[in-house]
Amino acid sequence: MINSVSSLPFVISASEFTTTTTDPAVSAGALFGGFLVMLVISAVVGGLAMMGMFKKAGRKTWEAFIPVYSTVVLFRIAGMSGWWLLALMVPILQIVAMVLLAINLAKVFGQTAVIAVLIVLFSFVMYFYLSYGSARYLGPQASKGPFGATGNQSNPSYTPASR
Repeated sequence: MINSVSSLPFVISASEFTTTTTDPAVSAGALFGGFLVMLVISAVVGGLAMMGMFKKAGRKTWEAFIPVYSTVVLFRIAGMSGWWLLALMVPILQIVAMVLLAINLAKVFGQTAVIAVLIVLFSFVMYFYLSYGSARYLGPQASKGPFGATGNQSNPSYTPASR
């Protein structure tokens, strides 16, 4: 018969455990540093995704890498006012603004309603598609026309302004 718990082979005594303490400042710094790294990576990849669209629209490619400014320029490329940026700060209006942006982007790049839906659902991937695919920029007037327009009916000689 076993007389004490310590004679059992699977019992671990408290002296076998060690504790370590981590400075909270080090933990906070690592968390903040990781957040900053992710923020920079997302800004660079987002800029690369929009860079081709900006170039096709006759804008400077560096504008795609400035976080808030690039969104204003994206609204303008889509034939919308840059003031729509304020709608992105209101929860319900944010959804409306992003759907309208997707619809107008599809129109100004001569794409179909299916592409507009895909832009809403997978904007990051679809920005690469619009930037580096065969989509052609038709100008901001195309946002007022139907989906899939192949040319600018109101101004056939439209060429993007060079900046």
